[in-house]
Amino acid sequence: MAIRRDESKAGNSWPMLFLASFLALYFELVIIRYLSSEIRIFAYLKNLSLIACFFGIGLGMMIGKPPAKLKRFFPLIAAAIFLLIAFASPLKLTHVALPTFDYAVFGGVPDPQKGRWLAVLQFITAVEYLLLIPGMMYLIVGFFTVLGGIVGQLLSCERPLRGYGINLAGSLAGILVFTLVSFLGLPPAIWLLIGFLASLPFFIRDRVALAAFALIVGIAAVTQFGAYWSPYYRISVSEVPPPEGWQRPAAYFVDVNHDYHQKMLDLSNDFVSRFPNVEPNHSGLATYELPYRLSPNPGRVLVIGAGTGNDVAAALRHGATHVDAVEIDPVIYELGKKYHPEHPYDSPRVTVFIDDARAFFKKTNQRYDLIIFGYLDSHTMLTSLSSIRLDNYVYTLESFREARKLLSTNGTLVIGFSARGSFLGDRIYATLAKAFDAPPFAYFTGYDETGVVYVEGNGNRPALISDFPEISEEFRAHQSQILLATDHWPFLYLKSRTIPFSIVAVLLLFIYISVGLLRRSVLLRGIRAPQDLHLFFLGAGFMLLETKGVTELSLLFGSTWVVNAVVIASFLLMGLLANALISFQAVSRILAYIILFGLLVADMFLPYTMLSGLPGVEKTVAAGILVGLPVFFSGLVFSRSFKDCPYPAHGLGVNLLGAVVGGVLENLVMIGGTPILGVLAIALYGASAVALGVSSSVPGWSPAKLRSAECETARQSSQR
Repeated sequence: MAIRRDESKAGNSWPMLFLASFLALYFELVIIRYLSSEIRIFAYLKNLSLIACFFGIGLGMMIGKPPAKLKRFFPLIAAAIFLLIAFASPLKLTHVALPTFDYAVFGGVPDPQKGRWLAVLQFITAVEYLLLIPGMMYLIVGFFTVLGGIVGQLLSCERPLRGYGINLAGSLAGILVFTLVSFLGLPPAIWLLIGFLASLPFFIRDRVALAAFALIVGIAAVTQFGAYWSPYYRISVSEVPPPEGWQRPAAYFVDVNHDYHQKMLDLSNDFVSRFPNVEPNHSGLATYELPYRLSPNPGRVLVIGAGTGNDVAAALRHGATHVDAVEIDPVIYELGKKYHPEHPYDSPRVTVFIDDARAFFKKTNQRYDLIIFGYLDSHTMLTSLSSIRLDNYVYTLESFREARKLLSTNGTLVIGFSARGSFLGDRIYATLAKAFDAPPFAYFTGYDETGVVYVEGNGNRPALISDFPEISEEFRAHQSQILLATDHWPFLYLKSRTIPFSIVAVLLLFIYISVGLLRRSVLLRGIRAPQDLHLFFLGAGFMLLETKGVTELSLLFGSTWVVNAVVIASFLLMGLLANALISFQAVSRILAYIILFGLLVADMFLPYTMLSGLPGVEKTVAAGILVGLPVFFSGLVFSRSFKDCPYPAHGLGVNLLGAVVGGVLENLVMIGGTPILGVLAIALYGASAVALGVSSSVPGWSPAKLRSAECETARQSSQR
């Protein structure tokens, strides 16, 4: 718990508080991204990393200073985290498996023949899982407990509102800097270099820490040599040697986050005529030619998920008059432009859009004779704030309907997906059938083993194909049992409305151990006071609003880095504005609550897509204001309550522990869909209002008297 404000240090500590707050949020984003890129299981359990970060920061703030033992071992904790990440591949940690009976992951789809409980037993007895996941989470907790303790200690030297404003400003700076380095495609060695350089003022006299920081940065640079870092992925490219008599590579393999993602194939007439049986070109040829057997002589073609250019090259070979190529990842596009053997992106008939598919659908006014959804499975790419994957909104009912509107009178839509033998294939088939009011045709291509091509059009039957078996009946037989993917429930890779067992198991273990830690350190008692419960529920509600903002703005901007930047920056700016207003003018918390609840209710019925027609800058500003307004009024409530907090670091720590609970509850979106986020936010803010009312109605209630003894006990406990 925090020590009372030291007036002698007030006014001199703000630069260090700003820097400490910067470090906490900056390293949070670094660890979430680096960990999920190198150890794939944390991409599917990504929300758990966020929870561990918030728990550590909140715990450190509640203690009010970096625990002496943890700070002494901080260099070793940092080295353990980042060296395990850097050496994940040789240590065989990259592909630790998840049970796949309820959740499709790359490299393994749910096996209906395998018993659920057998899969669970194999999962919970896997030594590497039991050691890796909880072990890494508590290393993260230890790391951030030190950083949170530094923030808490410095916060005690400032007046509550001034300190909170500096904390928000430093956090905003941390998020903006990491967003910038991600956008620029800089590698992890640079991320870590920035973070550890900013850490020097706190560890400048610790030679072990300085050596550890240098070692971590150096090893990160060596182990990532040759990899490309886009705003989304770690990317590597490997060359396929050319056949004898050919002077350039016949193909390249592209891996993302250590998994196969796509191939760049030379399928030019010259190459295919001379080397018809060379692999992997031979296997890919028929798949990329198939759309033009189904829809010969296309005029204007749209490729969604253009990647490195195979679909674009095929369209050009078949005489398309123009090709619009949409690819979300700028680095994957640049690699295709540089390395693709046919250089399709150099053609004047091609226009490239670095954008999300859904965002493009809303912007374009073109009509297309052929629309191709490439194999754009995002693999392990989720956002750091929600359970939504990068491509979740591309395969929903609403997405297919938007694509249908872009087809010309006789236009055809073709979707390729590795989906045979799983519920994924059934779901895509059923969702397409609903969107087009007619069942699609499905052909098994066997591309990448389970490839299926779905064909739909404006009431037109495609040309008959004899060399690919039509498997439409196979999908049609399962339609009555299929849960469709929609914008309200966009979880393509989740078998049913459930939270995957793998997430539940780790969450229960983490919560059990965390509550034990809090009880042993006496800190849990401090959250029983009504005022603390008020701050706790405000933190939980804030976290759900942040998740809700990221989820809903993904429909407006697409699932791009822009969404995280807009939402987080908007929330922190709104918090700063609210804090500044409370510093100069008292605001009624009752009025703020009334407006907050009104905005939350309105937000449940407000379609953000109404902003789609605005130009880019105006749309970004309008979306930021719209998503941030509830945060402004919740910020007014928080800052007004925080102003009277006798132990600011403790109050902010309790608030962050509330955010941990909000992060846990976010997983319910996989059961109730995206609307449940608004309902939960209203419930949590309602609980905060009730707690505030209770604290105000207790005669003679004094936060300082109620907490002072416990603060002293906890402080002494942390020193021991």
